[in-house]
Amino acid sequence: MIPLSLAHRLISTHSTTKDVWMVLHPDCSVGAAIDEAEKARRRPIPTADFNLHENGATCDSVLNTWRWNKGQQKRLGPNRPKIEIPGDTLDPRAKRLDYIFANTCFDPVNPNGGGWIVESARVGMTERHPTLQCSLSDHFSVEATLVHTTYASPADQTKLNASAVSNGVYLQTAPSESRLTGPHLQLKHSDTPPYLPVSTYDEILAMIHKYHLRELKQRRFRLGHFVASFFISIGCLVAVWFSPRNFVSFLLMLLSTLGLSAGVIDGLIGGLFVGSEIRALKEFEWEIRNARAAANGEPNAMSEGDVKNW
Repeated sequence: MIPLSLAHRLISTHSTTKDVWMVLHPDCSVGAAIDEAEKARRRPIPTADFNLHENGATCDSVLNTWRWNKGQQKRLGPNRPKIEIPGDTLDPRAKRLDYIFANTCFDPVNPNGGGWIVESARVGMTERHPTLQCSLSDHFSVEATLVHTTYASPADQTKLNASAVSNGVYLQTAPSESRLTGPHLQLKHSDTPPYLPVSTYDEILAMIHKYHLRELKQRRFRLGHFVASFFISIGCLVAVWFSPRNFVSFLLMLLSTLGLSAGVIDGLIGGLFVGSEIRALKEFEWEIRNARAAANGEPNAMSEGDVKNW
């Protein structure tokens, strides 16, 4: 899952949680510099330091020794010269695959109760093993600090920001790489339910339809395999009566036993488990169709009765 992918947008839109890194760095990359989605943004290839501090890249970084080639990795180890990668090294393959989703909203009924806001987020576990000199993991970690605060109205927040600028706490112009926003804006509550574009729901429904057809084919294949193995097993047992040699009888019995065992396993999977997967897909389709209808201002497209017990 990469930032702003289908799964990421579903979680961010239809849940009360937010990606803590995008809360503080809304202009971060949406993939590796070599990915088409990131190429479309026409951004320069980032450096290793920029990927760590602005893009939150935790995977495929040039700083991670697990992503080095075999020749570079063989230069690591005990009693060997330490290999340092400069922070300004171009890092076109690094991307963010690790996330923290947190609820930063507050209860609009009780605004004085405040809520949790993201104070800081950083990429961690970038150190190397002191003896082996390798990175601690093939992925860096993502770490965040949440603090509880009371809600401040936009007017009060404007006064606080102006006071902070005059006191030198904030710069008057934030760095272009990161748009820093007031922390209390994280507690902003929207009365309008968030929805994805209708085309996104259509994309999800097409994906559900594809998986639904695959599950139906799988169930037919597994149940068909069970029926075929049953009749083949009976045929092998009948053929034993007319077998002229003992080793032929043994082979027929072995084929009957193994074939029927495999068929029974496939039959159990197709008859018991695939049906539950199909029902789960239908329930998910019901949720997506109703969300699409709500986003498009239409009545519910499916009722609960339309989710049949397959």
